[in-house]
Amino acid sequence: MPVITLQLGQCGNQLGCSFFSALASELSAHDYGQDAVLEYYRPGADPNIYTSRSVLIDMEPKVVAGARAAAAASGSWWRYPPSGYLVMQSGSGNNWAQGFHGYGPQVHEAALELVRKEVEHADSLTGFLLLQSMAGGTGAGLGTYVAEALRDDYHSAFVTNCCVWPYESGEVIVQPYNTLFTLSHLADVSDGIMLLENEALHRTCARLMGIARPSFADMNGIAARALASVLLPSQPRGPYGSGSSSGGGSAAGSKTLGGPGSHPRGSPGAGPAGAAAQLPALRRTGSSSSGGARGASGEGSYPGSPQAPLTPTSSGALGGGPCGPSSRCPGPVRTSPLADLVSHLCCHPAYRMLTLRAVPQLPPSSIDFTTFTWPAILKRLRQMLVTGSILEEGMDWSVTPHSPGAGAPQGPGTAAAAGGGSASSGACRVNRAVANWLVLRGQGAAEVDVCEFAEPALTAGWAVDPLAVSYSGAKFGRCLMSASLVSNDRRCVGPIQRMQEHAYGMLASRAFVHQYEKYGMSVSDFQSCFARIEDIAHRYAML
Repeated sequence: MPVITLQLGQCGNQLGCSFFSALASELSAHDYGQDAVLEYYRPGADPNIYTSRSVLIDMEPKVVAGARAAAAASGSWWRYPPSGYLVMQSGSGNNWAQGFHGYGPQVHEAALELVRKEVEHADSLTGFLLLQSMAGGTGAGLGTYVAEALRDDYHSAFVTNCCVWPYESGEVIVQPYNTLFTLSHLADVSDGIMLLENEALHRTCARLMGIARPSFADMNGIAARALASVLLPSQPRGPYGSGSSSGGGSAAGSKTLGGPGSHPRGSPGAGPAGAAAQLPALRRTGSSSSGGARGASGEGSYPGSPQAPLTPTSSGALGGGPCGPSSRCPGPVRTSPLADLVSHLCCHPAYRMLTLRAVPQLPPSSIDFTTFTWPAILKRLRQMLVTGSILEEGMDWSVTPHSPGAGAPQGPGTAAAAGGGSASSGACRVNRAVANWLVLRGQGAAEVDVCEFAEPALTAGWAVDPLAVSYSGAKFGRCLMSASLVSNDRRCVGPIQRMQEHAYGMLASRAFVHQYEKYGMSVSDFQSCFARIEDIAHRYAML
């Protein structure tokens, strides 16, 4: 079922471009099926080019034009909608109030009209994925306004926000205000809020990827690939080594949509005149000669019989393979990963904050020389969950779910440090979640035992369905094995409390409050917002 992505502000548009590029790369490399392609893209006027299901909004034209140009110049098989964008000539001045109360009502009808046109291209709708920052004016303020408008107009659709949490050292002087206003409003309208911390992304680039001076493009690439790793299709299975699926039968013996085919690797302009652009690999498992996932050729490959890829017909429809557009291939494949994620992780209306962890994080030059084993990958990922860390390094391996004080409420002194997960000495540093969703990709993903993630001490005692596991036999990127974990946990407490401390200090001296008062806000709006944020942080601290 299609998902429409809204790219809001400078950060949202740059992240969105990286996200669609990451999806296109994986859909080209592996056979995830037609439904996976049509979830985020739709056939365009050119039968060889797909159009992303997206709407681009910014109050300055430069970034939107840059994202559209980057997609057109990438040589890939996708483009942005030719008229699916909304820009103006002046920004929001990093003022949340200007974006929400100023530009919001001004562009309300135009923005929703763009969304309506994109919805009409979908035969059914899962929901919306909003990509935005929390520090500025357009992504934070106008992005929040758009989220509320979508909730009002599309009651039954999921509204999921992927928000970039600002550097704690400060990108914008008023970012404490903007961040807390965004969070307090989204908590009432969003079905799930996934936080991507700039501090953690920067450290991942510098420490794990070996990038001496990380740029925003580098950080967006890391975030986009982590997001794609959980939103690509996968099959449900149980936590134990048998890999039994909730859909019945053994996952080890069920067919997956994950093996790469022998589709051409051409690009526009390459080869003979009129050659087609590189297209996504589509569903071919109907004639697979063996169960299980087909891996890449070489070490760790699974046997299979590659078939010719499906190709667009003159009308833009996809056909030519054993499983055409109107047919369904076997296997309990998740056709709406975003809906599954939100439904499982955010089933309680008071807990909407999501943390994304992905392993391994390796520089491309090291992947070919790395030995991948599931025990090593899962051991690190589980410790990241236990300590609340987002990085693979710097974790305290002495902390266990049963460490003294593990069940105690988390206070300001026990909040995990930004981007890492270490805390002040002597304090409880054990993380705890409402629910977790584990996605395994690569060789042996159907059989590996992950029961340690189901340990009751890792989740709240009242959690109804604390762990969901899914898998795909396809490699993600070039890694033979990889794992991603989305958690509704109390990792968010530390960043929220530190941001709130800055905001309280600024409000005490009425710093920059007059900039918000120009758009009808008052000190009481700040105070009610801070009270809402305190309530969110307190609930998570009490897990």
